[in-house]
Amino acid sequence: MSRPIIKWAGGKTRVLPDLLPFLPKADCLVEPFVGGASVFLNTDYRRYILADINPDLIGLYRAVKKDPELFITIARAMFMAGNTQEAYTEFRKKFNALPQGEERAAIFLYLNRHGYNGVCRYNSRGGYNVPYGKYKSVYFPELEIRQFAEKANDTKTIFLCSPFERTLQVIEGVSCAIYCDPPYLPASKTANFTQYHSGTFAAEQHRQLVKALIDVNEKCGLPVVISNSDTPATREIYHSFDLHEITVNRSISANAATRGAANEVIGSLPQRHVLFMGFDPAASGADYSVVSYGK
Repeated sequence: MSRPIIKWAGGKTRVLPDLLPFLPKADCLVEPFVGGASVFLNTDYRRYILADINPDLIGLYRAVKKDPELFITIARAMFMAGNTQEAYTEFRKKFNALPQGEERAAIFLYLNRHGYNGVCRYNSRGGYNVPYGKYKSVYFPELEIRQFAEKANDTKTIFLCSPFERTLQVIEGVSCAIYCDPPYLPASKTANFTQYHSGTFAAEQHRQLVKALIDVNEKCGLPVVISNSDTPATREIYHSFDLHEITVNRSISANAATRGAANEVIGSLPQRHVLFMGFDPAASGADYSVVSYGK
């Protein structure tokens, strides 16, 4: 099994044995919430469209795909600079002052690996504010970076920084499957973390997602698979999906009390046979200069 480059809360590595049988055959897999990219790394689609609203996450993946050896050189030097509170604080300060680019992407990896328990969090001004993790040793994922870059280039993977609504608009008349792993609905009143980059992703946003997924399923006939927590709210909001229960051991969470075994669901909408009438890229407002399958 291929491992992700980064730690990521809600990552799907532990769920893959349960999830993979539900992912339908298709030419292209579309993920509006790519997260740690475990599904990308452990599936065999010919093409991928991977998106997230977090520009630092997408910036990391783009930098790795563009020039993995340059990225490794820059990032390794940062890891060698030290696993200390002082070094971490300085890198975090520099990160928050930098524009998007290779250096910021490399610092994002450093902060992710050295920060507290794989959490990714920003303050109200958009500043990264995860505290130092105090690890005795930190793994530098050089092998994982090369594997990620190789697969991303071999499959001509497209990385989009966009909300799910716009990501779903890039789907054309090709054989696509959609997998959505949005922020989970809280399993209890105390486990109420619904952060999605610098905003929230609560019940209202889940309802909007369901509406968008049903729409693309009905209009384009594309199969859809989702993952989420197994709660009454999840079952109510996703009642149109065929839901299957699974149990997962979580290892990353901001709250130690929420780690351990948890009940989740995998939901699916089947492929439909519809007459595809075409898609007008200009009508979506998305930047389609970067959305090309490269025949």
